[in-house]
Amino acid sequence: MKNRELEVVLLKEMQKIRPQFQIKSMVDFKHSEEKTLPRIVSRTLNNSIVEKYEERKDGDKGIYQQIEVHRHTITFTFTLSKKESEEDVEVIRNHFSHIVGSEWWIDRKRKELVIEEITDLIDISEYTKDGYTERYSFDMMVRTLEENIAEIEHVEKVELELKLKGGISWESK
Repeated sequence: MKNRELEVVLLKEMQKIRPQFQIKSMVDFKHSEEKTLPRIVSRTLNNSIVEKYEERKDGDKGIYQQIEVHRHTITFTFTLSKKESEEDVEVIRNHFSHIVGSEWWIDRKRKELVIEEITDLIDISEYTKDGYTERYSFDMMVRTLEENIAEIEHVEKVELELKLKGGISWESK
């Protein structure tokens, strides 16, 4: 699963819990003209392959299946308006905390993922020239499963008929 695709799946799930939040991946947020509060911005910090294995099944066709397990580290940053509070962010974080490592979660597009770990909520609020900006952040470690399947027909016997036209000569010394 691509980084942005995974971020969007998780952001949409967060928006179901608190619909008033605008959701954006960092890629979209950078180029967005429409920035409202409250909002959640996601950013993939790391994506690495933690397991990779192949399986071969024989039959009429040779079926080769390659499976990769990716580990994504995604940070979610919440910027609040005056109407929201830390409790709104905590409700979203707790929703995902209850399904950490329980089982593979399959979304509508048949993408499989499992939430491995969620970090503590960090207060990154700051005073700016425009006033106080309330911000919170937490990281989520997610494993995704990606399968690649190739069907290759077995070739039992190959017969070649070579016809030589002209002559080839060489001298060995």
